[in-house]
Amino acid sequence: MGGAPVGALSRKAVALTALCSLVATLAAAPAFADEPGDAPVLDDATLTWGISGYAQVGIFGPWTLSGARGGAEILRGSVSGGSQDVYAVAPVPATSMPRSTPQKTPNAVRFTGGTGTVDPQTGAAELSWTGSYTVNAYPASLNAPDEVYSDPVLSVARSGAGTLSFDVAVGSGVDLDGQPSAPVRVGRVTVLTFSSGARSGLDDDSFRLTPDYQGVTVDAAGGAQVRSCSTSGAATGWWGSWPADFVAAMPASLQTHFYSTGCQGTQDSKPALPVDVGFTLDGPDPDPSTTPTPAPTTTAGPTPGPTPTAPAEPGALTWSFADATASLGTATTADGAFTATGTLPAVTITDTRAGSPGFTLSGQARPFTTHDGAHVLGAQHLGWQPSLLEPVAGVRAGRAITPSTVTGGGLASPRTLVVGGATRGERTVRVTAGLTLRVPDGAAPGRYETVLTITALG
Repeated sequence: MGGAPVGALSRKAVALTALCSLVATLAAAPAFADEPGDAPVLDDATLTWGISGYAQVGIFGPWTLSGARGGAEILRGSVSGGSQDVYAVAPVPATSMPRSTPQKTPNAVRFTGGTGTVDPQTGAAELSWTGSYTVNAYPASLNAPDEVYSDPVLSVARSGAGTLSFDVAVGSGVDLDGQPSAPVRVGRVTVLTFSSGARSGLDDDSFRLTPDYQGVTVDAAGGAQVRSCSTSGAATGWWGSWPADFVAAMPASLQTHFYSTGCQGTQDSKPALPVDVGFTLDGPDPDPSTTPTPAPTTTAGPTPGPTPTAPAEPGALTWSFADATASLGTATTADGAFTATGTLPAVTITDTRAGSPGFTLSGQARPFTTHDGAHVLGAQHLGWQPSLLEPVAGVRAGRAITPSTVTGGGLASPRTLVVGGATRGERTVRVTAGLTLRVPDGAAPGRYETVLTITALG
């Protein structure tokens, strides 16, 4: 093993790099193991949804969306005189959005700050949000009950199948017969389901889900469901329902908003509109008080030589690796891919600068190559999950980055390892990262090496 690479920054904001070599072996006949890769852990996912085409027109006009709290916000589309351009859907028959000339944009609700995991390669996701919004399908003069939808939870498998649930409550009001209706605490209920293949538009930061409706049956107190519609004359032939348990849990006076009671016309507007999910795979760098000025990147071979450890100087930012080399071991195969894992040698950062503006350490890998250069694996196949060895106030580890098959994905692009905010006192931070290399199982066997460049800005 080589010595520990060392870097240092003075009070003046500059950039400097250090290197760590990584080694992985792809065996010609690897052992099989069920070892799925880690999905990135997120805290800024978004969920945007226009409810249904029916909600955009209603009987008395667009449904009223209001009372956004927590991480929820209401987006006003041109159906209500607004100008939101975040959420767009094509009209019937692509979705349940009614046609108009010019085509209007829908009202929608958007949740931000979602936490959980998303695998950008497969779209598998487990996400939740906090906040709520209120819906009312009728004018205020009718005193119809408010529907409050809170704290959505999304679960989607790699196939696209999944559910979106809310905590639902219905307020008191007056029913369709003019009789008082008591409040209903529905609780946590699945509001939308998604079948295999429901996901579309999967990329590095978003995907869309089309909810189930067509052919879903329900027996509801609100009235009989129509279960056969003609497609003659270019009619859609649509009939169906939102999830039966959700419909049944709602007051009878509201149930017919969610299933087919006839054919064509406004009935084609009843299917739920698509759900858009957004996410960011790495977080923003801090905003230092002085603009960083990059220094030239150090040029080195694939195996850095030993560098003596330098003591931290007063008024400086210094960092060092515990070791210059990390091994990812011998890859195994699972789900049609080679997977190798390891751990980044601990990086120790010491900041003794008075009135420090903060710092960011980021990493970027070169392509993996065999010793003779005959075979190359792109650095996008390497991902990491940074973590602090001990919690330090004002310091956070970077976001998890999954291996990718997309050029520029994974650690082929600079990714944040650790961020320290501005501080007045001295501090020492230790950070590491779990490393995952995942490549298609058709890759040539051999011993592969790369160099991971760590750059500090501060």
